[in-house]
Amino acid sequence: MTKKIMIFLLLSFGVLANQTQSRVHEYKKACKDGSMHGCISLATLYYTGDGVKQNAKKAKKLFEKGCKKKYVKACYNLGTLYKRGEFGIEKDIRRSRMFYSRSCELGYAQACDQYNLIREKLEVKGSGKNVTNSGYTYTTEIYGG
Repeated sequence: MTKKIMIFLLLSFGVLANQTQSRVHEYKKACKDGSMHGCISLATLYYTGDGVKQNAKKAKKLFEKGCKKKYVKACYNLGTLYKRGEFGIEKDIRRSRMFYSRSCELGYAQACDQYNLIREKLEVKGSGKNVTNSGYTYTTEIYGG
C-alpha cells in the first residue's frame, strides 16, 4: 500500500511540475505579446519562485511595466516590494507609499488601506534599514500641513 502511495505522489509531483512550467511558458508568451495579465502573472511567479528561479528584480521590472499601463495590482505589488524590502529590493517607505497611492487612485481599495496605514506612521525619513522617526506624519510631508 505504501509503495502505491509513493508512486502516486511522485507522479502527481511530475504532473504539477509540468503544469507550472506550462504556466510559466504561457505567461512569458502572453507578456511578450503585450498582455498585462500575462506580465503580472509572470512577475508574481518570479517574486514567489513558483516554477522559476526566484528573481525579485525581474518581478519588479514587470510590475513597473504593468503599473505604467495602470494595472492596479502591479502598482500595489510594487508598494509591497518596497515596503518589505526583501529579496534584493531595498526597503523604501516613500516609494512604497507612492505606489500604493497610485494603485489607490486607480481604484484599488486594498492599496488605499495600505497607503493610509503608512501615512499614519511617523517613520518617513530615510530608506532601507535607516528609516527613522522624523517627527512628522506623511500627511504633513504631502500637503505641507
